[in-house]
Amino acid sequence: MTPVRESTPAGVLAAIAEPGGKLVEVVTGPGGPEMRLGRRDAAGPHLRAPLRGLLTASAGRPWRVEPAEPGTVRLQRGTVVVTARAGGLSARLELAFTPDGLLTLTTTWRNDSGAAITDVAAGLLLPLPTQDAHVTMPGVLYNDNPSSDPARKVPRIPYVAEEHRLPVPAVNAAWDGRYVSLFAHPEATRGHDGRVTYGSLGVVRSPGLTVAALTGVIMFDGEPDVCYVSKAEVADRPIGYRDLAPGETITTRHTLDWGPVEPRGFGFRTLVHTRLYRDEPARPLSADDIVRLKTGAMDARWNGDGYLAYEGTRHGRPRSYLYGWTGQCMKLALCDALLGIERGEPERVERARRAADFYVEGSATPVRGLRAARYLVDEGSWEMFRKDGADFVSSRAHGETITDLAALALRFRDAGLEVPPEWAEAVADAASIFWHTRLPEGVVPLGWTPMGTPVSPMVSAAGIPCVQAMLGAYRLSGERMWLLRAEEVLGHYHRLHAATFERPFAHATLDASGEDKEAGMYFFLAAHELFRLTGREAYARWAEAAADWLLTFVYVWSPEFDEGSTFERRGFKACGWPSVSVQNHHLDVFFPTSELMEFGRATGRADYAEQADRILHAMGQGICTEPGDWGFLTPGEQGEGFFQTNWQRTGEANTWNPSWVIALPLYHALRMRKVA
Repeated sequence: MTPVRESTPAGVLAAIAEPGGKLVEVVTGPGGPEMRLGRRDAAGPHLRAPLRGLLTASAGRPWRVEPAEPGTVRLQRGTVVVTARAGGLSARLELAFTPDGLLTLTTTWRNDSGAAITDVAAGLLLPLPTQDAHVTMPGVLYNDNPSSDPARKVPRIPYVAEEHRLPVPAVNAAWDGRYVSLFAHPEATRGHDGRVTYGSLGVVRSPGLTVAALTGVIMFDGEPDVCYVSKAEVADRPIGYRDLAPGETITTRHTLDWGPVEPRGFGFRTLVHTRLYRDEPARPLSADDIVRLKTGAMDARWNGDGYLAYEGTRHGRPRSYLYGWTGQCMKLALCDALLGIERGEPERVERARRAADFYVEGSATPVRGLRAARYLVDEGSWEMFRKDGADFVSSRAHGETITDLAALALRFRDAGLEVPPEWAEAVADAASIFWHTRLPEGVVPLGWTPMGTPVSPMVSAAGIPCVQAMLGAYRLSGERMWLLRAEEVLGHYHRLHAATFERPFAHATLDASGEDKEAGMYFFLAAHELFRLTGREAYARWAEAAADWLLTFVYVWSPEFDEGSTFERRGFKACGWPSVSVQNHHLDVFFPTSELMEFGRATGRADYAEQADRILHAMGQGICTEPGDWGFLTPGEQGEGFFQTNWQRTGEANTWNPSWVIALPLYHALRMRKVA
């Protein structure tokens, strides 16, 4: 090590600071020079990282963590420059503050060997001083995914993912009241075959818990070159290796941020409020266009007393009406009512009335308050969902449906239309069983058996829509009891999930078993509604934390795609799209878009309202605008899955189109267009 000092105290080899109080020092240490991140207002360093091991490079497969040997340290015009060497590769790391107080790390690797070096894997390593950090990798890893089914393959530490798998390309680690966030600045490398590669980010054990930013290689469950390719499925996929000719270089750029956070589970919030990315979403359609096209698709699904869950039988499914989750039949009835009342089209109002009447009259089970979730049109029969081979009523789907039934009744009442008393009775009956069958922890179960008992003792966030249903009962009846009950139950959900985020929202999606966006979505909606009804700032804070968690699933940038892929040909942009869950790594339109806009406006948070606008318009991509477009015959249809990463069919969209893909964009576009 050859240090170069420029007016620095004894033991300090180089140091830089920024006006906000952050410090970077390279100092002599007992085991050799080390980098220290600090703050003027804090005692002791925030993070210490030995220079030996700050950089890593290996050649050959599989890739390995091989610490680079440090060389010189010098200070050049406000930039700390560290050099290192790993075999035939030399490295130059430059650290400099930006005007907004973030630290930029620019790393250049060069082949100085005089011969080609193949299968290079290089990068940055930030060792953490704890084995128990709360780690967030947006969209894929939340505190090591504690609620995910241990029998299923899902990302868990050690894990390194492609940058394009991450909606916010960053890793946040928080412990003992402090956090560090490492952000990538993704740059595509396009090969001669037109394929695109990016860098990678993750957390490894080297030997302790270590944040890693690499040149593209990946790891799953500690195994290098293993890729998470579909739901609970992995495959060998050695990607991200680089070949360097003599004199050839690789340059990467990252940003490092650090500071205090309490509780540590809130570290993820720093990711969504660090404004690094300037990508803009696509805006192929206006809100009016989305309403027009989705209304046409809804009309094509109308079948006399409900809306078909699927387009005919094209997917091999029987013709059915599906309530909640992927069906949203009642949400479509609400959309029809909104359109009918707004436009003065009584036939739409009556269609909504017929759909609700059909559900209320036909879906009841022997247990008062529980209802079937699917009507088989050609068989003329109702059925429940199935779990582990047995019938059950999903609290998520049932809660959603009752919430929408209450909203429909309220919209009718506000418009001076007759509201059948059976609707309010159905809402009250459901709210009653939601309340009386709670688990010992005070929350609604995952679902119920046909006898009305909880289907599982597992604590989850699946039943949060039932809190909204209780609020619907309150608004319909005026009985304050329902408001108080809703507050109590949401308080339990907050304590279990959102107070610390040690066990984040999970288990809302019926086809997965782990942390997912939709579970957090309903907590946000319930907290937002309680804030609107009570004005209590505590609920605004709950909703804001949940909104931030949801926004970790929303892409702030747009990866490039392989040449010849549908996304490359059509210029698809991921920016503004939400991903789904730690198990399902694709994009979809399930998001509380209009409510996020409303919440932003009500609380003076213009950034939330702007995000909602970006999200709504980004989701205009993939909507069929004419027969044959995006693989559909009916304008307004849209696929359920858009594949932005190495999960299923990268750069493509599917044509799986359950009716929620009509209901959600239509509902939000109607509400946001009206406000605009």
